[in-house]
Amino acid sequence: MKAYIGIDVSCAKKKRCPIAICIKENDRLVPLLLAQAKYQPPFGSGNAKTLFAENNTAYAAGIKSYIVDVCKQHNLTPARIAIDAPLLPKKNDQKRRIAERELDRQKISCYATPSQSEFERIIERGKTHLKEGGQVVHLPHSIQIFMLAGFAIYQALKNVAECIEVFPHATAKLLGTAGKHKTKDNQAHIQLHAMSKYAGWPRTEEEWGTVKDICSGDVHDKVDAYSAAWIASLDDEQHLVLGNPSSNDAIYLPRLETLNTFDIAPLNTGNTTPLEQQTGEPKSEPVNKSGMIAKKESVEHDKICPGCGQHNFKRWPWGWDAHAAFKCSGLKSENPELRKQEFKAKFL
Repeated sequence: MKAYIGIDVSCAKKKRCPIAICIKENDRLVPLLLAQAKYQPPFGSGNAKTLFAENNTAYAAGIKSYIVDVCKQHNLTPARIAIDAPLLPKKNDQKRRIAERELDRQKISCYATPSQSEFERIIERGKTHLKEGGQVVHLPHSIQIFMLAGFAIYQALKNVAECIEVFPHATAKLLGTAGKHKTKDNQAHIQLHAMSKYAGWPRTEEEWGTVKDICSGDVHDKVDAYSAAWIASLDDEQHLVLGNPSSNDAIYLPRLETLNTFDIAPLNTGNTTPLEQQTGEPKSEPVNKSGMIAKKESVEHDKICPGCGQHNFKRWPWGWDAHAAFKCSGLKSENPELRKQEFKAKFL
């Protein structure tokens, strides 16, 4: 039997990588309930250690071992693996990846993927920051460091099964459920309910009760992993592909108009427990206008540009207009005023 696998890439310290492994039953995508299994995916090592290639290689090897062992245990063959991260850095001559430019046209914001040479500078800058006593929470380019783990995971898994890149936030946009951040209230359940119309799971109250058992991680991580596995399970003609698959510069989304649907009961939000009570995590912090979670004052006062991923705003969004007009490499226009308009529409 074929297995469809979704990976919500995380390198967070002391957090296991959320991995959903699913099978098809009567055209329904049903996840194995692995959260309480004896064998679990590896823990992330945190942004600081992710700057070192050997740590990423070991992390990716652990993820590969986990997937292969679980599939062997359940007599499954990995058919496709969907990874919620870029598979490769952008090319050195690109201002922005093809897939990211396609997302721009869809008015879906995402973080820019650096090139290999840019990542070399990011790694060196990060190591210097730590060597000089800088705090990990203030690592430069912190929102892109996880991509290094994603690259290693792809290299480890590309010979296990076909690997594709997915972006659960973009999937939620297509489903019309991205109006609120996934960590707030019951938004993860709302996104899963929208998916269930097409994936066929969960349908019953009993199945809804097992959402927490899909895999490791918070509930929104489990839903993102299942979302990735859902995209992995779709046939080629059911994919909306943004970018160039031949160069691994493509993001796969569902082509909703080609999919069969299931009769799904309305979501009873009165019976769903708020996420912070399910996971034991504190209630989510407010989301600022750019879609970033303002967890601490330091995030607002030390933020990487969401357009180019290179400039560090010491006090966001002060100075955004000058950066957008002349420096941000994540914008398409060459006219300074048009560049500012583009930046403001996407990120402010």
